Amino acid sequence: MNIEFNYELCTRCGLCSKVCGSKRIVIGEDKRPFKIISLGCNDCGHCVAVCPENAVRNKRMDLSEFTEIVNPGITAEQFMHLVRNRRSIRNFRKEPLKQEHIDILLGTVKYIPTGSNKQLLKYKIVTDEVLLLRIKTAMADKIRRVSKLINSFPAKYFVSAERKRSLRRMVELFDSGNDTFLRGAPCLLIIYTDQDYFKIPQWDAGIAANTIDFTAQTLGIGTLMNGYFLLLSNRYKSIRKLVQITGKQKVLAAMCLGYPEFRYRKTVFRRPLEVTFM
Repeated sequence: MNIEFNYELCTRCGLCSKVCGSKRIVIGEDKRPFKIISLGCNDCGHCVAVCPENAVRNKRMDLSEFTEIVNPGITAEQFMHLVRNRRSIRNFRKEPLKQEHIDILLGTVKYIPTGSNKQLLKYKIVTDEVLLLRIKTAMADKIRRVSKLINSFPAKYFVSAERKRSLRRMVELFDSGNDTFLRGAPCLLIIYTDQDYFKIPQWDAGIAANTIDFTAQTLGIGTLMNGYFLLLSNRYKSIRKLVQITGKQKVLAAMCLGYPEFRYRKTVFRRPLEVTFM
């Protein structure tokens, strides 16, 4: 069994059984908790974290990771300011990201929740200037081919004129020296996985990207979700090869990171929410 109980410390409060999501911890006739079966436990650590006497141990987990909860001291108003101040950045300074800032981003995203606690997301951080140039050039080449294809018969009848102009414009801007694919960002973050577990890894990647996004704001780092890299890397082997992602692996999210070139002085505008109370 992965869960062990120190009955000398246990006060028989039953909290470990109550918080067990898989209902594998039950209370015996003597009021002592015990694990009925190891199968089905996803190592969430709830039983360890809730015990007031440190009487529960999970042999598959590093107990030094279970530190005392600290009040972050963040009010709802302060968090609202963080959300409203956030903007997608498309103009970055050439200055590379500080390693200490990268470490903070990775240290934070380590603790995100994942479906069934799978923790199967992987990360690649691309900062090499030559490789970034190869990536954006490859992306431009693929969009150039797509742009030509959708203007040929019979595809041209199934793609809107606006879409055709948009793709053509991206390539024209890139060819004229404007980076429309990575926006001149000194860092490309790629989130991917080896396993399509429960069909929900995309949700986990969304949580991870959002966590990194908000953490970046506190460090003065600008971010931009890169949907074009996501689509192109999953479609073309040549782009995956550039970042050493195999055909069995799936890119779930991509972000451009860097220090913003300009400072914005106003918050974002959003349309009113459409909400139904039932």
